[in-house]
Amino acid sequence: MVRPRTAEQVADEVHRAIADNLSVKAVGAGHSFSDIALTRGVMIDQGLLTGIISADRHTGLVTVAAGTTLRELSIALWKMGLSMSNLGDIDAQTISGAIATGTHGTGRAFGGLATQVRGLQLVTADGELLDCSTERHPDIFAAARVSLGALGIITAVTLQCEPAYLLHAVEAPADYDDLLEVLGVLEASDHFEFYWFPHTRRVLTKVNTRVPLDGDLQPLGRLRGWWDDEFLSNTVFGAVNRLTTRRPGTIRAANRLAARALTK
Repeated sequence: MVRPRTAEQVADEVHRAIADNLSVKAVGAGHSFSDIALTRGVMIDQGLLTGIISADRHTGLVTVAAGTTLRELSIALWKMGLSMSNLGDIDAQTISGAIATGTHGTGRAFGGLATQVRGLQLVTADGELLDCSTERHPDIFAAARVSLGALGIITAVTLQCEPAYLLHAVEAPADYDDLLEVLGVLEASDHFEFYWFPHTRRVLTKVNTRVPLDGDLQPLGRLRGWWDDEFLSNTVFGAVNRLTTRRPGTIRAANRLAARALTK
């Protein structure tokens, strides 16, 4: 495993691997359900390849090093008065990994992360540093945005960002049989998703609506946020999932209990 700090060092490692006849894989935050990053050759850890390279607040174009996590990127953008147009619900991934694996988010009017990309810098399989966009190497650019690393190692990404905004989030329970009526909120909200609890008639709906920065905010308190998002949704629900994996006969009863606890 090697941990380069610059794109040039990434290229050097690829050249070294070529000379040693070794395969190369890049890994970001390791947030994956597969073993795609594993290799018997050289693993390039992008954990030190981080930070904003350049930013233009007027155009919203921001170039960021590939190993920067979405959390780090969001904080840096916020300080500049900018936001990404769409995100998933996990911020641990690196920007290059999230793009390469097709991370999306929600909202009919918003594309996934790959649609926000305006340029990429790649280290190709022969160690060449390649800048691509819709104007330069457009075919490679189009494929490299969601490529699982097949076309090379992304070392930098240029994103189209927009002025910073806030989201007003509303989570509410609904009956499965009334779901079509609930889906009507799609017309009035920016982002909508729902979760169904199998073996029940319960769903949990989540609506995120954009509001200006000077809007009347009523954020959850720290304790309530921890209780809802960390304790109930992650700790308790995670324990229930581990239990039902070992004892499948408890799934029906466990889902009914979870539906009541998480959709209040």
